[in-house]
Amino acid sequence: MAAMNIAEQILLLLAGSDAVDSLNVAEILKSDHQRVVGAIKSLQTLDNVICCEQRSVKQWELTDEGKAVLEKGSHEAAVFNAVPVHGISHAQLMKIVPNAKVGFSKAMQSGWVVIDKTCDGGPKVMRKVATIEDTVQQTLRIIQDLSANSVNDKVKTEYKKRNLLQEVVVKSLYVTKGSAFHTSIEKPETDLTPEMIASGSWKSKKFKEYNFDAMGVTPSGGHLHPLLKVRTQFRNIFLEMGFTEMPTNNYVESSFWNFDALFQPQQHPARDAHDTFFVSEPALSENFPAAYLERIKKVHSVGGYGSQG
Repeated sequence: MAAMNIAEQILLLLAGSDAVDSLNVAEILKSDHQRVVGAIKSLQTLDNVICCEQRSVKQWELTDEGKAVLEKGSHEAAVFNAVPVHGISHAQLMKIVPNAKVGFSKAMQSGWVVIDKTCDGGPKVMRKVATIEDTVQQTLRIIQDLSANSVNDKVKTEYKKRNLLQEVVVKSLYVTKGSAFHTSIEKPETDLTPEMIASGSWKSKKFKEYNFDAMGVTPSGGHLHPLLKVRTQFRNIFLEMGFTEMPTNNYVESSFWNFDALFQPQQHPARDAHDTFFVSEPALSENFPAAYLERIKKVHSVGGYGSQG
C-alpha cells in the first residue's frame, strides 16, 4: 500500500470521527505503524489540514523467544510432538527437545503428557491425548496482529514471565481535524515556472510557504595551495630524518647565528646591506656559548672539515 493511499485513508477515517490515533489507524488498515506515522507527517505539510500531538502508550510485543514460538510452536507443543505413540524415556526427551524443561512442565500442566516412573530403564513419558491445540502460538499470533487488547491480562502476564512477551512504551500521534480539513490531497507547488505565468494557472495553484529558518547548503571547504602541500611534504621528510625545527619567532637575529654559524663566507652577497637589514639598537650581540663560538671562529679563520677558512 503506497504512502499516499494511506494518507488518503487516514483523511477518510478522520472525516467520520473527531480524532484518530496512529496506532488504531495501523490496526484498522493492517499496516505498519511507522508507515502510518510517515503518512501523517506528510499530511502535516499541508496547510492546516490536520492537527496532531504526540502521545505515549504502553504496548505488548513479542520477544525474540516469542517470535520463535510464533514461527515454530510453543515449547510444550514441541515436547508433545517429540513423544511417539509408544512413549519415550524422560532423559532422552530432555536431550532432543530445546527448552524441554519448561515445555515438559507446561505439557504436564495442560494434561497433554503423563510420566510413568515404574517402567524399566527409568521414567517414561507417554501421550495422554491424541491431538493438541497450541493456544500459546495462537495467542501470540493475535498479539502480533496488533490485537493485544483481546487477550486476557492474566495470560499476557504469564507470557511475560515466560519471556515470550514484553511491555514497551510506544509513541503515537493523536490526529484531529484542522481549520482547512478536506479529504482530497493536493500537493502544493514549490516553484513558480514560466509556463504557469504564461498560462495564468499560477492564480489557482497553492504554493508551499518559504521556510526562511531552513538550513542552507553547506559550502565546501577550502583547499591547501599546491606549494603549501609540497612544503608540508618536505618538512615531514626532514622531520622523519631526525631534523628538528628551530624557533621561528625571532624576527631579528644576530649575524652570528644567521651567517657565521652556517659557515657563510664573509664576502657572501647575502651579508650585503641590500640583502640584509641591520639594526642600530642593539648594534652588537655578545651572548654566545664560548666553546661553540671558538669552534666557529676556528673554521672561519683557519678552516676545518674540508674548508680552507
